[in-house]
Amino acid sequence: MCDKVYYSELDDLDVLGDMGYDYDTYFSEAKDMDRFIVDAYKSSRDIICQCEYGQSRSAGSAAAIREHFSHDGIWVFADFKRYPNQLVFRKLYDALENIDLR
Repeated sequence: MCDKVYYSELDDLDVLGDMGYDYDTYFSEAKDMDRFIVDAYKSSRDIICQCEYGQSRSAGSAAAIREHFSHDGIWVFADFKRYPNQLVFRKLYDALENIDLR
């Protein structure tokens, strides 16, 4: 991968318990991803979110990014073609809102 791609292998919620994840361990890389996203945004680079089907994990990520920067992430939840992963949204949004840029 190049330095302009952030790769995160993230299981969907249906295997959360089967894989031994809990709230703290699922999507733990959100706190690393936040800095990558902010750097991309500040550099005016396009931010593309893509999961396996493009409907839940990537939609949750896109909603969090839009909510943080544009305060309009709700439109992702209102689009019935997607099913945003609410846990991905919450963890990434919280990470973006609480990022320490020092």
